[in-house]
Amino acid sequence: GGLGMVAEHVIKGKVDADTVLCIEVEFCTHGYDLASPEEAASNPSYLHYMKLCDAIEAALYPEWNLCFVIKDGKARLGAFEVSLLWTVGSVEFNVTLHSKLQQRKLPQPGTLTNRLSIALNGDPDDRPPS
Repeated sequence: GGLGMVAEHVIKGKVDADTVLCIEVEFCTHGYDLASPEEAASNPSYLHYMKLCDAIEAALYPEWNLCFVIKDGKARLGAFEVSLLWTVGSVEFNVTLHSKLQQRKLPQPGTLTNRLSIALNGDPDDRPPS
């Protein structure tokens, strides 16, 4: 399970550069109206979401087909949940990358991006020297 599953799908060729990899984030918007650009820009969770998306995109695009989605529906109070979704054939996969509700802290963009990069591209420490 987890990122090991996406890594296995990459190794087996089931996930490649054409596979849509969706980063879905649920974050608490309590007290903020995201439909209002002014309020969205002042929401700390929204700003952290943007930093996270920027870090992932900088590390993995254009090699990987990424999309970023704010999860539909009412977010849970205190939530900052990050999932990776992808499809192989007709089977949908969903892996939790970070859960603030479980870990009690926001994800660090660099750490989460590094974990995701290793799952998709392999661990650079495991590659033979060039």
